Amino acid sequence: MTEFTSFNLLLKAKSKDFVKKICHESMNEHDSYSGETLDAIATTLDCSGQETETLLNSLCGFNSKIVQNNIASPEEIMSLFPEDFHKSLACLLTKIIVELLPFWRQQIAENQVSLPKLAAFSWTVSTEQDTNTPLCFLNLNIKDTSGTESVNAHLSKDSLASLLSGLKQIKSQINQLTS
Repeated sequence: MTEFTSFNLLLKAKSKDFVKKICHESMNEHDSYSGETLDAIATTLDCSGQETETLLNSLCGFNSKIVQNNIASPEEIMSLFPEDFHKSLACLLTKIIVELLPFWRQQIAENQVSLPKLAAFSWTVSTEQDTNTPLCFLNLNIKDTSGTESVNAHLSKDSLASLLSGLKQIKSQINQLTS
């Protein structure tokens, strides 16, 4: 059964809302569909569990392609269906996909692994009482998917000079890339 052939099972759906639910489930549980989900869909569409799983995988692949290629317009989505594909079903799927795209994009963005980002920083300079050595107390607020974390560093004159030298090299390299 090809990707689009399995979509024809959706013609057996009892309502447009059920087709929307299936599209939604295909992207929500794409790693592994629960037996309960497969059974419910298979019963409603009067098909086997294997056919249901093929349908969900095909929908997930089709929808993922749309999300990954940043396809957003109904015309672009409609152009992805073969010419001989059921026109009413193509129109319905296109309408549903356009409606669900913002949710899927948000879901992907929220689940995406990303590097921590510098949210804020502050610093003070003071003299260490025991040695009368000037120190820079640096506080970095780092934001990642789990929240914001505070990182503190005490820098001597030499370590601050080394840090600044490294930051200047980074700035120089970034400037070369952007010019």
